[in-house]
Amino acid sequence: MSDFKDTYGFQDCWPPRRGRMVRNAASGFFVAETDRGSSSQQSKPGVQADQSTFSARGARVVSAADKARLARVVKGTTEVMVKVTKPAKSDKHGNPIKVTRGTEARRIAEHINYISRNGKLEVETSAGEVLKGKQATSELYRDWIEKHDDARAAGMASDRTRITTSILFSMPGNTNASGVKDAVRALAEQEFGGRHDYVMALHTDTPHPHVHLTVRTVGHDGVKLNLRKADLQHLRDTFAEKLRQRGIEAESTPRHARGKTRRGESTPVYKIRQRGGKPYIDAKKGNEVRRDLERNNGVLPTHAWDAAIADRRNRVMRTYVGAARILAQSDDPADRDLAQETGRFTARLTEVVTQRAEIARSLEVAPPHGRTGGTTGPRGTERYPEPARGDEDRSRPGRGRER
Repeated sequence: MSDFKDTYGFQDCWPPRRGRMVRNAASGFFVAETDRGSSSQQSKPGVQADQSTFSARGARVVSAADKARLARVVKGTTEVMVKVTKPAKSDKHGNPIKVTRGTEARRIAEHINYISRNGKLEVETSAGEVLKGKQATSELYRDWIEKHDDARAAGMASDRTRITTSILFSMPGNTNASGVKDAVRALAEQEFGGRHDYVMALHTDTPHPHVHLTVRTVGHDGVKLNLRKADLQHLRDTFAEKLRQRGIEAESTPRHARGKTRRGESTPVYKIRQRGGKPYIDAKKGNEVRRDLERNNGVLPTHAWDAAIADRRNRVMRTYVGAARILAQSDDPADRDLAQETGRFTARLTEVVTQRAEIARSLEVAPPHGRTGGTTGPRGTERYPEPARGDEDRSRPGRGRER
């Protein structure tokens, strides 16, 4: 038998990092066509056999990169937060905002004032210049508006073209803020340098140090930046890598690799909770679950996505179990220790609880007190009244405001 060893795959847990990526500003980053077919086949459930078995070509091994990443996952290394913030679709009165050259100019002026705290904070440009003060930021605004007008005149942009794309990079409060800024600076130079103008500003006046990176959408070659879901993961991976290079422990795995089934909350909902408020969406989801329980004799009906979540969780657990078996057979004591840690981590992933299931559980134990105009649901649970139209807190998805 050959001594060739086949590398164990983690594609059901996290996307593989490839050195060869095709850069295209119009559609972000995408895998080359020669790699696309093989990667899609590997990622399909059932295509790959039980990975804990031995291949005919030799024993499976876990690569050094995957071992390092697995070790960070099982010990709960801090995950980076990267978000592409979307401009508000309506004003403070609820009126829809039409994208025009005028509304975009006002948005950019407000955004630059916000990230610079009205000129009080330093704003660093793609050329390495540091701007501070109202006059400097005003000159930046005029320069970007002139470039946008030139792009419109050349046919590279229209009245409905967004002038900028805003990306937020954040880490927990105990993270070195200068290291976060250095990491974002290195990322921006690598991903956008020489192709797009951009500015960045560090904010430390919140519980989490974060950097606002604002990129001019139309590049120097006239091609527009259009970030997709895969690009966001690429930015998360790159941000975490730049942080680790600066001695800051960070990881960028997808939620399902960590046993998380719920998405993060939108910015408006998060801010409402910070202020101690109760978002409208909570009452809306509670009412939906309550209606489902009433219509199904107290049993929460399952949906297609529930089975998909469970199936993905099973694939993730099988991957970790297979990796633990391989590492347990290693001659390296560190690998065997990692195998035990992986086994303990996997044991905590057995239960899949969705947000709807959590709401249903809370309704079963909620005391029927404090009702105002509501009625009692099944099993003595309380039905919250629908808020009046004028009382909406605008926390619905898609109503977040860019800052």
